[in-house]
Amino acid sequence: GAKRGRKPEKPKTSAIPALALQKQNLTTYDWLQVLAYVDANPKASQTKVVNHFANLQPGYRLVFDQSSLSRNIKGRKKIEARAAATPNGMSSKRDRIVTRPDVEQTLYLWTQKMNSQNETVSDAMLIEKRRRFESLLDVPQEERL
Repeated sequence: GAKRGRKPEKPKTSAIPALALQKQNLTTYDWLQVLAYVDANPKASQTKVVNHFANLQPGYRLVFDQSSLSRNIKGRKKIEARAAATPNGMSSKRDRIVTRPDVEQTLYLWTQKMNSQNETVSDAMLIEKRRRFESLLDVPQEERL
């Protein structure tokens, strides 16, 4: 017979649990897409905009809340400036302070070259290359990272 105090076992199922929709830190590109949607749908409430992006098919879904949307609509100029500021500005999630744009650009071009040759770039390689580029570009010692 059944033992006392023991719960009956649940039957197994093949159902896949729904993935929790966790808020994400969106990239600059993502926010520009959201802002373009807001521009194209001026009568849509902020809640409708949030729900639209949360209900896109997986791989295209962007999860954020209404307060983040409101803050980013107000900070639109800052987002657009971030996109234009650095070569990888569209992929960034927050502002990066670039102390030496010449070194940054040289490092970016070098990583692009390495990527095109299917070479792996490690953190240590980036640090060393930055040191070399700072030296080649005569960056004063007090400005070096």
